[in-house]
Amino acid sequence: MPNRVIRDGILTSERIDQLNWAEEVFYRRLMSVVDDYGRYYAKPELLISACYPLRIRKVSDSDVAKFLTACVSAGLVSTYQANDGKWYVQLVDFGQRVQSKSKFPDPPEGSRKSTVENGEPPESTENNRLVVGEDVVVVEGEKGTHARRKRPESFPLPDDFGISARVRAWAKEKGHTNLEEHLESFRHKAKARGYVYADWDDAFMEAIRKNWAGIEARKTTVNHGESPAAGRKL
Repeated sequence: MPNRVIRDGILTSERIDQLNWAEEVFYRRLMSVVDDYGRYYAKPELLISACYPLRIRKVSDSDVAKFLTACVSAGLVSTYQANDGKWYVQLVDFGQRVQSKSKFPDPPEGSRKSTVENGEPPESTENNRLVVGEDVVVVEGEKGTHARRKRPESFPLPDDFGISARVRAWAKEKGHTNLEEHLESFRHKAKARGYVYADWDDAFMEAIRKNWAGIEARKTTVNHGESPAAGRKL
């Protein structure tokens, strides 16, 4: 992580004073991860992993999108789309000593940017949508600015869908067992009803949580010394 010189002017900056506490913390963390030119990726997932390495599960893509939008509106940060088609952030008036070539591409001339000039909010693009990452857009409208995650594409159950390492780790942490039985029930139900999901691991974990396979009910009756069919009154 690069070393940064933070001058005391940050304490009396009117631009920074426009930010709330969470937004200012994001800005200060961002200062620690950008290169000597003040640049970094604009993709929220990458900003989260870089700026919040110990809080990855506590900070969401939409949180970062909101923080970034506030910094743009305050004139502290701009975003740009480089010739590689990806979006990047650049701190405005970064003022660090340049020690090396930038790790990130330069903003191309005439590229779409979100900037603030003379205290005015950033110009809207693409019907008042400001893109801040590949998966998140910031919508600017009459009721203010808010972040919205693009709806991911859903697809049918893959033929080779199984129990991933991610699901196994989650199940171990949460104390879920009988994963093979859960999987069999999940696959049958998903195929029979034609379910489509953007993330099948997430869908499978939700099915385990909701006990689609009915395992927990059977375990409860067996643990009480009854067969699954016992205990019914006519």
